[in-house]
Amino acid sequence: MNYRLLLLVLGTFIIGTDDSVIAGLLPNIANDMGVTITAAGQLVTAFAITYAIGAPVLGTLMSNMPVKKLLVISMVVFTIANGLSAVVTSFELLFVTRIMAALAAAVFTPLAMAASTSLVTDTMRGKALSFVIAGITIGLILGAPIGTWIGNAMTWRYSFVFVAVVSLIIAIGVLLFLPKIEREVSVSIKERLKSFNKIIVLTLSVSIIGTTGGFMTYTYIAPMITAITTIENISIFLLILGVGALLGNLAGGYLTDRIGAATTLKLSLFGFAILLAAFSLLTLLNPSPLAVVLVGLVSLLWGIPGFGMNPALNAYLISLNPKQASMILSFSASSLYMGIGLGAILGGGVISLSSINYVGISSGVLVLVALLVFISVNKTAKNH
Repeated sequence: MNYRLLLLVLGTFIIGTDDSVIAGLLPNIANDMGVTITAAGQLVTAFAITYAIGAPVLGTLMSNMPVKKLLVISMVVFTIANGLSAVVTSFELLFVTRIMAALAAAVFTPLAMAASTSLVTDTMRGKALSFVIAGITIGLILGAPIGTWIGNAMTWRYSFVFVAVVSLIIAIGVLLFLPKIEREVSVSIKERLKSFNKIIVLTLSVSIIGTTGGFMTYTYIAPMITAITTIENISIFLLILGVGALLGNLAGGYLTDRIGAATTLKLSLFGFAILLAAFSLLTLLNPSPLAVVLVGLVSLLWGIPGFGMNPALNAYLISLNPKQASMILSFSASSLYMGIGLGAILGGGVISLSSINYVGISSGVLVLVALLVFISVNKTAKNH
């Protein structure tokens, strides 16, 4: 891989790590800050929804600033935000630093996507773009387990130190090695939205609903697994889930090419719903070696359809308007983060109203709703 492109991929990797590592550290953060698990879960919401709204808005407001300069500044701000997250003494200040980190991430990621295509030949642009987007997923696959392990081996604060150190290295790398990058023609949000039709908007809603369902469970995965197995350091389970996610990404891409994006997405959503619901069934077991094995198995299998749907969804979106592929992918990333934020809110709501035992089944039901919406959307698209 082009080493300059690798810098951008590492940037999205550490951003993906920063958001997803919270899930593995949730009980530790809640205990240290003296708040409930549900309240701590809103740190995920703060980051994700700030990113979802900030990416298109900040991208437009800063459309005349030099790309390289913005990439460096945003990664420096991201470094500072995570450094502050490691030392704050109150939950309210931690909330503020997560918003600060999200705003920086919202500037960096879309710019990294755009910059990646200028670093390679025309025939490699699609692959370069997919690498940068995959960096976020790799953050979940590798970064979250590493960050969780660091947080449990020392304290959760050192996980943010890890993110800050890597972010600083990336900022220096971008400053030293990235060439000057020409801006694409500036496009207002109003102009961007003109390229969207009803089918694209509804397909993005499928992404939001499906991701919301998945992150209702993922955000609160640490207390769920601890309740089932009595194991507090869940980094091994996150690593297993990450392996499943990697397999899912590969399988999703392969199946999209072989049987089509729509069929792959339908199969992924159905399998995802079943496996999310399985987490609620596992809470019926008493802690035992069998429970540990079953949690590990469900974690592995969950990652396959959960991340197999991403390549299919993006391929389906691009097929709806190929000329606006990069723009549609940026909105796809925003819808992903919107789902992550809503998942933390709804998962916390389920816990507050009932118990953590019902989060999995609630997640599964929501993903089934996403499947039904997509079936309807796909029928409408075929009739157009």
